[in-house]
Amino acid sequence: MTHFIAFVALALSIDTAHAEIPPRPDELSKAYEAALTELRAGEDRQSIADRLKPVVEKYSASNYARIARPFLIDLIASAKIPPATSDDPLEKRLADSRVPFQLVKNAGNWDRSLQAFVEKEVTDSVAQLVVADRKVISRLVPLLADRSPVRCDDLSEAFDLKRMTSQPRVCDVALALIEYHAKARFHHDTIQGTYLHQLPDAEREEVAERVTAWWADVKEKSVVAGVRAQLVHGRSYPETVWMATTLARLAEGQETDDREFALNVLREMVKEHRHNHVGAYAANELAELGDTSAVDIFYDEWKLWLGRGGLIHDPQIAFYLCAHGGRREWELLHAISLAELRDARGPAAGDVWAHAVSSREAGTNPYAIPILGLALDRTGYVGSHRIQDNSLEYSSADTACEKFQKQVGKDFEHRNDGLASDRLAAIKKAQAWWDDEGKAKYCFDYIEKEMVPANSASSRPNR
Repeated sequence: MTHFIAFVALALSIDTAHAEIPPRPDELSKAYEAALTELRAGEDRQSIADRLKPVVEKYSASNYARIARPFLIDLIASAKIPPATSDDPLEKRLADSRVPFQLVKNAGNWDRSLQAFVEKEVTDSVAQLVVADRKVISRLVPLLADRSPVRCDDLSEAFDLKRMTSQPRVCDVALALIEYHAKARFHHDTIQGTYLHQLPDAEREEVAERVTAWWADVKEKSVVAGVRAQLVHGRSYPETVWMATTLARLAEGQETDDREFALNVLREMVKEHRHNHVGAYAANELAELGDTSAVDIFYDEWKLWLGRGGLIHDPQIAFYLCAHGGRREWELLHAISLAELRDARGPAAGDVWAHAVSSREAGTNPYAIPILGLALDRTGYVGSHRIQDNSLEYSSADTACEKFQKQVGKDFEHRNDGLASDRLAAIKKAQAWWDDEGKAKYCFDYIEKEMVPANSASSRPNR
């Protein structure tokens, strides 16, 4: 069985970032891992269950019991089902699929990695269901109640993801295939990484009922109509944003209002969540679709905040304004930064000046120069950079100086791999020049007139 690691960008979605650190291995974890290895190898399910059961009973207090016990229950139930044969319908053979589940679960893998699997594992049931017509959803919906463990290979070990992962069940794979064909989301837990089979019975049944009702309504309609029908039923903001973005792209060029409908969903999310990362998340997707109207919303909101103490500016909004803002937005970021630095607030407080300095645009957008100049006295160590074989302690001033000297076209001899003493000397040289000459020269009027191309997005008054 090929793991396709060479092909996989492995878009494991946000859930892996929130995955818990697993407890220390014990006898139950070893028995559980052995059972998974045997299942994936195609050994008799009842025999696997017989070996695992006494260990589960003996170590019922183990932290791994909450994942091993449900697996054992579902494995025993699946052992009572006669093994599928090559003559059975594809959906009846789903428990024997070897697909690495993340390939079909996560949309980021659909184009390249999943297709590579389909091309190489042509007899696998998932591979054949992927290439089947969208109408195959009718055959998959009944499987949303099937908790049989699937022989899915696991990519988490290959990518050294140290977490306790539940083995996918048939219902999980069926739902992933439905979402693949539907281009819509019905359950995609990006916070806890919970699979469908791990939901409480009532919630799992709710998902199945929604899929059933949705399919009854749209099975004779287009994919676009199906996405639009489900969009208003998104269970979380990542689902809603993903579906709105998908709908906008699918509807591009069509003589319908579907694209505008999708864009409006994202715009309303920005307005509703103008204070936090949810709004920034929607705004970034809008920008990918060519709409930067969120700049005005965030600017107006932060402008109202100016001068008010104790406020927390969301870092994702700061990064968004750095990426898509023009002079007006950078002047506001600069004004906020001045206030923060007067209060001696540093990177640990998550302040705007620190986000602006660390943004990619700080190294390319001339409007960032005044903020870089402000940060040249922030020489306290905030982290480390890996340079070749060494890990060097680094300050915000280091980051600012490296970008600053490129922006103003002067070499203050700051080098990323330099000794701390040499880097500090370069920072002080840059700071002295900024105080004596640069600050007076690099005002926003000068930057706009001399450094920003007249036809660039950054030069526009409202951008």
